[in-house]
Amino acid sequence: MSLLSPLLIFALTLAGLLLLSRWITQQVLRLGHRLTQNEGTALIGYYLLFFPGILLHELSHIVMALIVGLRVGRLSLGPKQRRSSVELGSVIVSRGGALRESLVGLAPFLGGSAALLAIGYGIFDVAALGRAWAAGGWSAALRAADGIWCVPDFWLWAYLVFAISNAMTPSPADRQPWLTAGIYLALALGVFYFLGGLTLLPPDLSVHATGALQVLTLAFVFTLALDLVAAVLLWLIEWLLVRLRV
Repeated sequence: MSLLSPLLIFALTLAGLLLLSRWITQQVLRLGHRLTQNEGTALIGYYLLFFPGILLHELSHIVMALIVGLRVGRLSLGPKQRRSSVELGSVIVSRGGALRESLVGLAPFLGGSAALLAIGYGIFDVAALGRAWAAGGWSAALRAADGIWCVPDFWLWAYLVFAISNAMTPSPADRQPWLTAGIYLALALGVFYFLGGLTLLPPDLSVHATGALQVLTLAFVFTLALDLVAAVLLWLIEWLLVRLRV
């Protein structure tokens, strides 16, 4: 079974999620400034909105550092203005070489992905949407999506998906050892393509690898859909603010 097509879909979905996350981040800060006319207040609002994702981001650093055998120091939470950037949280970790430091930098992306998988499949039953799409295409998937609104505490879980997905990308400090997001993509593409390209591997292994990739892609597609809804709402809010001030 070829992994090229699933890999391309995964890469496009991930790229779309990263680009949309960047736009949402800028839009939230811009809206906060429009509403408050104060950069500090806007930054605090941004921090509070994404706090669950920020907390998971920093805790992921700690867990990965402990796994790879690095010493963990002080955990700091709260927005701080630096010379050319904003720091929303930080963890002091001992030096340990490029590989281990890169894994620590990559940890928020891995932790965020795991959380999105857990919420998508455990709470929203994304697997049912995938089966509906496979059986009847987009129309069937949209019909199956009607049941998502009936999920208990829907807005709470949707908010957590929004906060986590927009706080799990590596910060500039995380990217210092390596370009971690690029490495994540390169590793995923390389490993899965390698597994699919080796004819000597048992066919079941390629099937399982493809299945795992499809599971992750489906969770990211679901997250991307929720973020798109949030992006439209943010754009509408800004449009209304502009219109009301004209």
